[in-house]
Amino acid sequence: MASRPTPALPSDTELIQAQAELWRHSLLYLKQMTFKCAIELGIPTAIHNLGGTASLPELSVALSLPPAKQPYLTRLMRQLASSGVFTVVDGGDAMSGTYGLTPLSSILIDGVRIDGDAHQEAIVLALSSKYYVEAAMGLTDWFRKDHATPIPSPFEDVHGAVPFEESMERLDPESAKLFNQALAAHDHMGIGVLLRQCGQVFSGLRSLTDCCGGDGTTARSIAKAFPHVKCTVLDLPQVINNAPPSDGSVTYVAGDMFHSIPPSQAVMLKVVLHFWSDENCVKILSQCKKAIPSRADGGKVIIIDVVIGSSTSGPILETQLLLDMIMLVNFQGRQRDENDWSHIFKKAGFSEYKIVKKLGARCVFEVVLHFWSDENCVKILAQRKKAIPARADGGKVIIIDVVIGSRSSTSGPILEAQLLMDMLMLVNFRSRQRDENDWSDIFKKAGFSEYKIVSNWELDVSSRSIHKVVC
Repeated sequence: MASRPTPALPSDTELIQAQAELWRHSLLYLKQMTFKCAIELGIPTAIHNLGGTASLPELSVALSLPPAKQPYLTRLMRQLASSGVFTVVDGGDAMSGTYGLTPLSSILIDGVRIDGDAHQEAIVLALSSKYYVEAAMGLTDWFRKDHATPIPSPFEDVHGAVPFEESMERLDPESAKLFNQALAAHDHMGIGVLLRQCGQVFSGLRSLTDCCGGDGTTARSIAKAFPHVKCTVLDLPQVINNAPPSDGSVTYVAGDMFHSIPPSQAVMLKVVLHFWSDENCVKILSQCKKAIPSRADGGKVIIIDVVIGSSTSGPILETQLLLDMIMLVNFQGRQRDENDWSHIFKKAGFSEYKIVKKLGARCVFEVVLHFWSDENCVKILAQRKKAIPARADGGKVIIIDVVIGSRSSTSGPILEAQLLMDMLMLVNFRSRQRDENDWSDIFKKAGFSEYKIVSNWELDVSSRSIHKVVC
């Protein structure tokens, strides 16, 4: 039997650092629990009610704590300030200073809406509840079990219930209510930022369906910011039945996105797909594809979700990976990196996407259909013609695409590749590759009177050409 390799011995400095890291990792549960304690005691709200800053004696009185507990409150606040929940003001120290709110604690003030969002305390209380914690504690046993498919989540394995489903209502109605409040807070977080930072995503729309839109908060915000957009909220009947009375700005539809989605120019999936497996995401996106018009008519799917690795920032990347662990432990879904997203878009029949904006741990995608018929190509080019100035002012459309039999590819492997790419379009899409006469005909139908093939771009055995088209 081969002897086991001897591990490289760490230096004294590395050993000391490793010990500190071991303690930190082993004690991180206390970071969550002190955060939960701050919310349950009402510390953010108390500091807010005291004018935005509070000394330890003032805070102790405001919280109605026994005087003997003030030294312990001092230590709790020191930890919370160290982790960024609160800040020490006026140059004091964490043991005797005055404390103020940070952006984090400001979104935890009871009864105060920040940028239209209700306070987020339900998220903290749900994720630190005994059900979520016990599910995580069962992770080792879950890995070792040889489950029959479909494999349950550790949460379901431990509790025999699934968050947000009737089984959770039967297990613990109060906790189920808290979980739903947390989900609503999570869904509504950052709507104002989204509309300010990504207004161009919505401004040109005529209609939009918000899948799993819940009580319609997001859709109403979009309708208020862009009154010309007809907004529809799709959700399950039990959700729609509990939605607030419509003010006329939003239409509510009870249904199932796996079966049908109301037709609209755009379909939005805001923090939805991470709850689902890749297979189910493809099914959902396939229904989205049926609901939207062609790209030429502005059809698109808007996705707001986590993209792992979208930020190289340590805290944001760590948050994204922890959000993936939440999916692993409690649900059947996952968080995805850009390659994962690209894969499911392609499987659902979408061949192009764009990350419009990175918003913290989340990204905003636009996903569109590609590979067009001649008729749709004419529509697309006609729209582009409207968008550019006159030829005298430099207006032009630049097209990079295959031209069958283009100048440098009248025979051999490049022509063969072009013809095979046309077969790919025939077999898999409602489209085609085109020769120069085909392109000329499309340009004329779209209202362009002149074009020029500027360059042939050869890549491996394929050949594409760059057109310049002018009015």
